Amino acid sequence: MGFFLDIAWLIPLLPLLACVALTLLPLRGAMAGRLAVSAIAIAAVLALGVIVALAAGDGTAFTRVVRWAPAGAADLLLGYRIDGLAAVMLVMVTLVATAIHVFAIGYMAHDARRVRFFAYTTLFTAAMLAMVMAGNLLLLFIAWEVMGLCSYLLIGFWYDRTYADPNRITPRAAAIKAFMTTRVGDVLLLIGLVYLWLEAGTLEIGAAAGQIFAPQLLERLATSGTAVGMSAATAIALLIFAGTIGKSAQFPLHVWLPDAMEGPTPVSALIHAATMVAAGVFLVARTFPIFAVSDALPVVAAIGAITALGAALVACVQFDIKRILAYSTVSQLGFMVAALGVGGWGAALFHLLTHACFKALLFLGAGSVIHAMEAVVGHDGPAQDIRSMGGLRNAMPRTFAAYLVGALALAGVAPLAGFWSKDEILAEAFAHGNLLIGVMLLAASFLTAFYMTRQVWLVFFGRFRGGASLPHESPATMTVPLIVLAVASVLVGAINLPWWHTLSDFVAAEATSFNLLLAFIATLLALAGIGGGWWLYRSAFADAATTDPLQQAQPRLFALLQQAFAIDALYGWVIGRLFDVVSDLRDRLDRLVIGRGVAGTGSLAGLLGRLTFLFDDAVLNGGGDLVARSTSDAGEELRRSVTGRVQDYLALAIAGLVVLGVVVVYGLRP
Repeated sequence: MGFFLDIAWLIPLLPLLACVALTLLPLRGAMAGRLAVSAIAIAAVLALGVIVALAAGDGTAFTRVVRWAPAGAADLLLGYRIDGLAAVMLVMVTLVATAIHVFAIGYMAHDARRVRFFAYTTLFTAAMLAMVMAGNLLLLFIAWEVMGLCSYLLIGFWYDRTYADPNRITPRAAAIKAFMTTRVGDVLLLIGLVYLWLEAGTLEIGAAAGQIFAPQLLERLATSGTAVGMSAATAIALLIFAGTIGKSAQFPLHVWLPDAMEGPTPVSALIHAATMVAAGVFLVARTFPIFAVSDALPVVAAIGAITALGAALVACVQFDIKRILAYSTVSQLGFMVAALGVGGWGAALFHLLTHACFKALLFLGAGSVIHAMEAVVGHDGPAQDIRSMGGLRNAMPRTFAAYLVGALALAGVAPLAGFWSKDEILAEAFAHGNLLIGVMLLAASFLTAFYMTRQVWLVFFGRFRGGASLPHESPATMTVPLIVLAVASVLVGAINLPWWHTLSDFVAAEATSFNLLLAFIATLLALAGIGGGWWLYRSAFADAATTDPLQQAQPRLFALLQQAFAIDALYGWVIGRLFDVVSDLRDRLDRLVIGRGVAGTGSLAGLLGRLTFLFDDAVLNGGGDLVARSTSDAGEELRRSVTGRVQDYLALAIAGLVVLGVVVVYGLRP
């Protein structure tokens, strides 16, 4: 079985080669989709072989490195490292990405740029796989940045789309917003890695001597201080976590993720389930030994809990089917980050895996609904507005059944996967004494069940409100992946049931014991959320009235939540004012300093030009003319003295002798 570990480098290489082929070869659309699916499916088979081979071994990580470049006393290395964490992530990414790409074949069937689409998605997948396998943080960061580029290209894939609604962000603007927002975290992450290199002299992942998790190195990071009074480990951990805040859309850099919904739905599933947002959680899990010896974990837990609860509140009042799921993703990522903050990185990884299954299912299910709605109302119509849907369970039975499974899993209903992973996070929070964090997560769990019930009821129950024609079920290329992911959303929780903790043992993470009382409370809250959502929306939008029941009850709070606590507006105001100030300073600098400097330089150049002209005219030109005229006059006079007469020459000789005699006589006088 070691054969699979030796060729593990093929796992990211296969989708990368598919990207190259899709970019350079004249492939048709159908062939492009099949090539992408084939490459990632083969990578999934290799990933399954890798995890089996690793499980059959003695638990030792498998590494392969090459010397890349010298860097002072050390060398920069590139290579891959396969341990339990990497192996689990490889399987999750490849399997979920395969299902998403199969779905995309049907979803993008009529798009003129679908070959380019599959080129971008395969590169995106290859970058995520390379990041997971990276043997050091340098390669991890390189792959991290490639994912940032791919997210920009995919979110803005429909860059030429505009909308009649002036308040709806365009794909082009959403892509720029995502790229610029995540860059904030990426720059801080880069600073953290540079600081880690300066302190440790290495970025190699592992606990052996000369690697960043070596006990003596971690102890030195924990005890060495910084100029701001914190340890080096704390400073590095916070800088690394800043990268997670950006990539995994945590407060306050979460604002890019809801607008990322303007990309094609398979992109939303890929970003929100298997790749980009999962990268931030994986980063903290990968570097958790540094966090463990730092004082950064309370900050991580607080950010995660605030994000989980705040995003869940905002999701309760959205009307865009994908936007609801986007805020749900932000909230569930908050659960994972909170789990990391309380020390339960195994629970965070467990929820990352289960969430990948049911959130990919929900996004693809939403894509199936949108695909059917666009056939009725067009892409510029209310194709994503849940108020224009209703009654779709009869028109789209396969999509409805799969979507319902995903919604119940997200709500944490037993025995679906979301119940087990979310319960483990709650158990970790209360077991470590983080009562406030635990209560906030329980409140977010209740809200999750509420807003998912609201969405499911308005989309699939009641009467159809989108027009006279009913949407139709999506083709098999779109519904089969939904069924596969629905089965996974039921079964994947078995990988870490509280009685044997298979996943936790495999990745060498500590696991807390099962809390039956807490599980009972969480289940009651989920059922209460489902009941509350049904009771409040059982007859909503049944007539011409379009007011949401929550809006009727709390109009001001509803408006505030619809604006996502006005954080976007605050950023717009602050950044807008900042740009105004910078522009004003630049204008003043241009007019008062640069403009006057240029004008003064021009005046000085003019003066120097005049002086140069006068010198040239009076000295160079005039002096040259005077010498020429003098030479000419002297020559003329000399010419006149040359007469050719002997008498004249004799007279001159006598005159010369007289002058010479006078000089001699006067010169000899005492």
